Amino acid sequence: MELYYYLYYFLSIVGIPSIYFVLSTLIPGIQRKIQARIQWRVGPSILAPGFWAFFKFIYKEIKKPDAILPNVYNIFPMLSIIILWVLLVATTLNISILSNIIFIAGILKLEELFYVIKGSLSCSIMGFRMPYIDECKGAKYIGINKISLEQLSAIRNYKFITIASFPFYISLFLPFFVSKTIYLSNLKTPFILSLSGLLGALIFFISYLIMIKEYPFSITHTKADVIDGTSMELIAKYRALYLCGYEFLIIVLGSLFSTIYLGCPPTFENPISLIINIVVSLILAIFAGIVKAFSPFLTFKELYNVSFTLIIIGALAYILALIGL
Repeated sequence: MELYYYLYYFLSIVGIPSIYFVLSTLIPGIQRKIQARIQWRVGPSILAPGFWAFFKFIYKEIKKPDAILPNVYNIFPMLSIIILWVLLVATTLNISILSNIIFIAGILKLEELFYVIKGSLSCSIMGFRMPYIDECKGAKYIGINKISLEQLSAIRNYKFITIASFPFYISLFLPFFVSKTIYLSNLKTPFILSLSGLLGALIFFISYLIMIKEYPFSITHTKADVIDGTSMELIAKYRALYLCGYEFLIIVLGSLFSTIYLGCPPTFENPISLIINIVVSLILAIFAGIVKAFSPFLTFKELYNVSFTLIIIGALAYILALIGL
């Protein structure tokens, strides 16, 4: 019996996250292939943008970025992966200290905060300090603040964690609000079959697009401003880890949706639930890729309007939940 428990915990803590981590490397290729077909192109192979890109960056020359505390700056991609790994374990194991909405929302917000810190530590473009001050906003007048590209990136990430991602947490808390619990094991499932659940799922998906920080909501790394946000100075293996963290975020958030809205957590105790969870995670990633294919019609400036609209819809969903719909 003890051997069974040891095996169960090993598979739950190491096995399931490893499966999701490997699958996440296929997501960029799948998305790029779908986008290419929509735009009448052939597109790259499925393995190229994610799986092989990791090895491509791993073998590149490592250089220390010209940043404040460069070693600290470089570890943030790994910290993001660890945070997402713990989140996946929290939905896999039925442990009260982990499998509750307070812990899940808290570590997700911590992962978002990393981007603000990275932006504030950045001091250069592509790992090298520019020969002149890279001021991108402001002028030489009294009372006018002047900021650099890196500071702009940090400010955008701060706006992201305070405004843009707020609808995601509204949809995240909604199933727990209806079930009057903070624990995953006590959720009334499948929550999506109610009217409030459908609205919550709609908010979740749109805010999911915001949370993965991709087009059309790429406020944190818009190419229009000739910056790649907080990740600009990540080089070689650190850039590889950053890409892995981004891919892992996509599949982990999809898994979270399956867990709280469909009642299908990723657990070896129920293989059917695990399979459904994986399929739903990949479907959400595919839908995100389809939306991204049409992203030239939108810009990140619509982000705040979308966020405020989702908050209003979220308030309606909570009202419907209160009256039992």
